Amino acid sequence: MNRRDVLNTITETIIATKGSLPFRVGISGITSSGKTTLANELTEQLQQKGVNVIRALMDDFHNPKSIRYQNGRGSAKGYYGDAYDHQSLLLKLLAPLGPRGNRQYCVKSHDLSTDLYVDTSFKVAQENSVLMIDGTFLFKEDLREELDFMIFVKTDFDIALERGSLREQHALGGLECAKKIFLERYHPASRMYLEECEPEKYADMIVLNNDLKEPELIINHKRIND
Repeated sequence: MNRRDVLNTITETIIATKGSLPFRVGISGITSSGKTTLANELTEQLQQKGVNVIRALMDDFHNPKSIRYQNGRGSAKGYYGDAYDHQSLLLKLLAPLGPRGNRQYCVKSHDLSTDLYVDTSFKVAQENSVLMIDGTFLFKEDLREELDFMIFVKTDFDIALERGSLREQHALGGLECAKKIFLERYHPASRMYLEECEPEKYADMIVLNNDLKEPELIINHKRIND
């Protein structure tokens, strides 16, 4: 399938599946798999069809450095276990938009650039809105229980390494430094996630994303129909 066909199929499925309550769509994948790009593309398509979309990033729910680097800045185990503030993500965003929530939400709890918690005012979601959130470890058990539709972006590690290190080279001190961080921290943590949480197993759709122009789409009809 070409990328446009994949985007159209996912968009149409979300619209057909969601009901009158807020519908929480989560996108996961290893670091630099292409999940943020996909989330942005789907957000745009849904908005073009008149759907109110709440766009959020798991990266806006980090723990401060004192917590996320407590096992060392280069620790893969620390990245996997300590990087994200699950409690804030659940209480401020995912649970309020669930079927028993009050629809009062915020999309950010922490600012990476300042390493400070932020006091973001709460908004009230429209009843028929769609939450679109992406994050590397988003399908951990406590989080996936608060998602209504899950998409896993599957990309080979070597391809994600090249994409990610090129993208992050300026922020991480050059290309070789970026590759080193991916090889020692980000991708070993991603392997822990794949082994422990088996995110593909819980996905309603899987996007095979090695070829950005011609991705493949696998649909888990049983999960969607259930």
